[in-house]
Amino acid sequence: MSVTWEPAPLKGTPPEPRSGHTFTVVAQKAYLFGGVGRKDGTAAALGDLQVLDLTNSELLNWQGEVNSPNGLGPSPRSRHTCTAVKHFLVVFGGLNRRLRANDVWVFDTKQKTWRELVVTAKDTEHIPSPRAHHTATEVGGKLFVFGGYGGHGKSCDGLFVLDFGTALDEKPPHHEIAPTWSKPVLKGKGPSPRFDHSTTWFPNKLAVLGGRDNMTMHGDVHHLCLATMTWLEEGKEKPKNYQTEIANHKFMGIESVPHHKLFCLTGKTGPNELLNHVDVMDCGSAVWTTPHANGEPPVAREDCAVTYDPKTCKILMFGGWANRWLGDTWQLNVSPIIGPPYAVFNVDPDIGPVFGESEVTIHGLQFKNAEKIEVCFKTGKTEVVVPGTFVDEKKITCLTPNFEEFGALEVEVRININNEGWTVNKMGFRYFANTAAKNCLAFGPGINPLTPAKYGVEIPFLILAKDTCNAKRTSGGDDFVVEVTGVDDDAKARAGTVRLVDADNGLHEVYYSVPSSGRYRIDVGYDDLGEPREIIPIRGSPFFMDFEDPWTYTRVSGAAPVKRKFGQITSLAHNKVALYGGSEDGVSVLSTGVDGWAWATAGVDGAPEPAKYQGQTGIGGKLVVFGGATLAGKENDDLKTFEVQGATGSWKTIQGVKPYRAMKSRHQVIREEKEAAEEAEKAAAEAGEAPEEGEGETPAPAEAETPPAAPETPPPVEKEPVAVEAKAPKDDARMDLAPAEPELDEDGNPVPPPEPELDEDGNPIVPEEPEPEPEP
Repeated sequence: MSVTWEPAPLKGTPPEPRSGHTFTVVAQKAYLFGGVGRKDGTAAALGDLQVLDLTNSELLNWQGEVNSPNGLGPSPRSRHTCTAVKHFLVVFGGLNRRLRANDVWVFDTKQKTWRELVVTAKDTEHIPSPRAHHTATEVGGKLFVFGGYGGHGKSCDGLFVLDFGTALDEKPPHHEIAPTWSKPVLKGKGPSPRFDHSTTWFPNKLAVLGGRDNMTMHGDVHHLCLATMTWLEEGKEKPKNYQTEIANHKFMGIESVPHHKLFCLTGKTGPNELLNHVDVMDCGSAVWTTPHANGEPPVAREDCAVTYDPKTCKILMFGGWANRWLGDTWQLNVSPIIGPPYAVFNVDPDIGPVFGESEVTIHGLQFKNAEKIEVCFKTGKTEVVVPGTFVDEKKITCLTPNFEEFGALEVEVRININNEGWTVNKMGFRYFANTAAKNCLAFGPGINPLTPAKYGVEIPFLILAKDTCNAKRTSGGDDFVVEVTGVDDDAKARAGTVRLVDADNGLHEVYYSVPSSGRYRIDVGYDDLGEPREIIPIRGSPFFMDFEDPWTYTRVSGAAPVKRKFGQITSLAHNKVALYGGSEDGVSVLSTGVDGWAWATAGVDGAPEPAKYQGQTGIGGKLVVFGGATLAGKENDDLKTFEVQGATGSWKTIQGVKPYRAMKSRHQVIREEKEAAEEAEKAAAEAGEAPEEGEGETPAPAEAETPPAAPETPPPVEKEPVAVEAKAPKDDARMDLAPAEPELDEDGNPVPPPEPELDEDGNPIVPEEPEPEPEP
């Protein structure tokens, strides 16, 4: 991005050289008022109002002084402010030979007349004192006045707001509202008292930059949030200081899409250290940059006046001080930075073939339906313009132009609507050369004849897409076709299944499998999407692969075990497995040695009753069996081991094992938690009521109790129950209780009984009845 300085093309007689004046644009005219210069050979404050006609941007016209028909007007002054509000110029304050003002004058640019506003306030403290070197900024139809110098060493830091009421209405109002001053209450730490600073507005904020007081110059930046009237001091919204101390400079916010731009130019950094620089801050990133300035810049200066012409995107500057009064007129073209009143964000898709004719959608802001919409594809000095089609305020579509003449390049895309200017946002589009089948490669185990391929098992390979320049493609979207067929008379019956994955980076993953053993042909081609359709083989295609049976069939000796429904096979060692359960044949052992595989039945005496549904595993060469049921359906919970000893084996029942603890179901856990919560609530509600003797109620948790009033006689203290080891019942002990109907969960399955609390040896803990203490 760059800006361009050039002397303004002029006709007519320009105003006298001066500084401390104002320059304000309303419609197609720029109004210059006041300042200090030479009048009749002596330095004096000036009170003339000069007009520069901007209608012809090729030749600006100084039309001379405007005189009010009623003879009224503000007194001569300098370092005042003149602000455009609607079609009015509002002049406030200023200086004339050490006499400072706080009057408000309004110039009607349509009627060409001056009038002074009589402004009231609820309190005299709400009226700004006479001052100069201040700033005045229009915000929402009101005037915000900040800072300034009041004389006698007094710098100002207050913010005053002028509400015009109905004073600037074009038609007489039904109810007249007088203009008023107010002084809003601000939060946060704002700028210190200062003058010769600058202030501007951008959405929802008022920005103050630099300035000075009687002792020092400032380079700080402050933002006032207008929604909350708070100076932003913390977080991401806190503005960073400017790159140097600066005063008597010009600071202006200019509307741009998607974010406003703030410009800072001219001024001084110290005595006789004048500037002619241009700095820009994007309000979205809050970063200051110094764009390249084309053309010969004006002489460095301070105390000049600038204004902005939105029609031409140019900043106009007149006069100033450079150890002499200046009377030159300059213009700074900032259109490459500001752009038109619309902006582009991205192109979708952002890549396309070099031969063009691909439809793309351009996303942006504030597009409008117009007869002429142009889309430019540009790289360097090469550009091609195509027509665009309006979709809505955020979308425009177009067909990409043919770029074969220039090659596969990255280009910038810009939009121009009704000749209002080309967008300035950088938005890229990348052309790629057409994919060339003869340059595309395939590699990987799926087409390597040395791969021991097995049928029924998916095998992969990769396709690398390359363009006509033999360069690797960096995006996806290519249409490759892969076919796998058997090489025999029954080829159709032996077609393979294929799936492709586009990695969107020029690589395509291919996975395929075949239904049987034999030789297969793999054809890889590229569909060039032409008419009629043609599949062009890639480099090296077709490929051939031999597939083997993935299963190994081993000859097994010995009598195989009978078929069974509930048998389980378990590995006991690296060369031995055992089959058990579902049959009365006991344990069958399969040895898988290098000399061959062989079945043998381990006949043993004292084997447990044949089982099914059991759990079994192999540990240390032993078969471990737990639980299950007999073939007749009787459940058991024995834990047994079987150890193979040659062609026989031995069973052993493990004794002294802790009782089996069934895991609780999710519904049981939820129900128990709910019951515990209900018990806690009940205990809390009954807190303070002593239980009847012998009821044995469990006290509520301490944290849920409400402390009762202390009784006259202390209640008996209950001892904590002591856990004791449970005694095993005698062999002849019997439980003659009638079986209760089992409780079912919400799925209709029996709910396991609650688990008993166990000691460290796995035995249930039975609480001991506490002995009551004697009554006092």
